[in-house]
Amino acid sequence: MRARGTRGGILLSLDSGDTLENLPDTLNDHQHLLENNIVIEIGDAVSWPVIDLIVQKVASVGGTVLEVRPPPILSQARGETVIVAKTIRSGGRVESSGSVVVLGDVNAGAEIIANDDVIVVGILRGVAHAGANGNENAVIWARQILSPQLRIGDALAQASGIDKTSGGPEVAHLQDGQIVLRPW
Repeated sequence: MRARGTRGGILLSLDSGDTLENLPDTLNDHQHLLENNIVIEIGDAVSWPVIDLIVQKVASVGGTVLEVRPPPILSQARGETVIVAKTIRSGGRVESSGSVVVLGDVNAGAEIIANDDVIVVGILRGVAHAGANGNENAVIWARQILSPQLRIGDALAQASGIDKTSGGPEVAHLQDGQIVLRPW
């Protein structure tokens, strides 16, 4: 068990090593911490009897358990963000195990591939593939999207051939398995 102070009290993070056999001694040694507001963050393989033991101990010393929650989804490995501080010319290709941020335009004939998000501060005219590893929560954001092809995860969208004028930044995301383009 790890304890960490927060603005609202104490965060107790549990993992599979926290059992009914070893937890009572730990709780007794750190009883003064349990007199506060407590949030319990449970990891994999933490049993309900362990949580119940903590709740009872907190109540017995005058503390309050405010919440029991799963750990944050930070355990999912994220790749490195690639920042390109120039326009990507035709024929250029940028790949990243994380996100790609382009501080310029992406010209027609260029390709951006990222396991996470694609963010273009300028105009996106080239091909963009966000969520290349299957990440369906990835987005493509640009000041204006004029790309002939967008991909997010396994979904593909082709340009309609209709000229459009955008009033501001646009974002493409998945909705019901389809790529949706909307103003930001």
